Amino acid sequence: MIPSPIPAGSEIPWSDWAGPGILYLQYGFRLVLSNFDGSQKSPYTPLLGLGDYLPSFSPETGRVVAESEGSLIVVDLGQQPEIILNRNEYTAQAIESPVISSDGRKIAYSQVYNYGEGDLQELWTINSDGTENTLVIDDTGQYITEGGPFRLGPVAWSSDNSQVYMLTTSDMEATPKGMYVADLATGTIEKVLTPPVTLWDVSFSPDRTRIAYQTFQWKPIQQAMPAHIPPFKLNVTDLTTGETKTLLESETEQYFHPIWSPDGKRLAYSVRPYLGLGEIVADTGIFTIDLATGGVSQLLSGSENKRLIPYLLSEDRLVFTEGYPNLYTEGDPFAGGSGTLYTINLDGTEKYAIDLEEGIVLGVVDN
Repeated sequence: MIPSPIPAGSEIPWSDWAGPGILYLQYGFRLVLSNFDGSQKSPYTPLLGLGDYLPSFSPETGRVVAESEGSLIVVDLGQQPEIILNRNEYTAQAIESPVISSDGRKIAYSQVYNYGEGDLQELWTINSDGTENTLVIDDTGQYITEGGPFRLGPVAWSSDNSQVYMLTTSDMEATPKGMYVADLATGTIEKVLTPPVTLWDVSFSPDRTRIAYQTFQWKPIQQAMPAHIPPFKLNVTDLTTGETKTLLESETEQYFHPIWSPDGKRLAYSVRPYLGLGEIVADTGIFTIDLATGGVSQLLSGSENKRLIPYLLSEDRLVFTEGYPNLYTEGDPFAGGSGTLYTINLDGTEKYAIDLEEGIVLGVVDN
């Protein structure tokens, strides 16, 4: 299908915006809201000096939090960024991994001291208006069970805001395994009941009770990053019971970027053939899988060595990007190549090119 051309589009003032829209980062630093055919866009809000972590978005409030030049900033749609924690208000070397709760009221983040050997990382929470900046755990590293130069970074809040889920992160080439959860009432961290493997492309279900992710084996490469090798799996794990179900497994295909439907009954994901180490190939397409039946359907086909990244799956539409990979920055969320942001109906009709630049989708704004 030839997509509809990018419309000239009208710039709609934030105050006049009505109806659902896609909130995304354009060029990696401009916050833009577009409707689903690209004909209307908001004025952009600049988010300058962003750190290594993607902004976190609350769909209930349309609020965004990010780390910018060492400060913690919050942006309400249509407003300019507001600094709620200034760089001179803390003594750590950096703040990392800010993540906002679904209701937009609370933010969790890490403060890091002594990068490299002897990392010390603290877990903090703060209200989105900048009040009640609270130290929750003063040394998160003591809870890490894996050997290696790891730190724990927040990735999601529980639905009741009583817990913060965390994943290991590192400045070195390392292979973190598993997920952790911090209990804010007790100030302790426990290992979540996930398989003892690297969790890659982790995606939380809408109710925050399950995660979808891909797994693989690592092959060490001399003087280079380790490589992904088979078997490749697409898994779902219940975070309460630890029950894990392998949805798909292959020696020849790898499953990327799983995302959930709003009802938690389906996943969309992209598939890439595995032809051996160092081979650059096109993604086969974007597929969906029914979690109850295991039925798989193909939504899109890939082409010309392009990468397909599904971002949002609604009841009737898919939001995705299509672009050429940047071989030097694969895995960097801010470093795309040339690409386009699209929407398409699930029946394959009404495919619209929203933006020529490969946008980073943060979420959908309902009104």
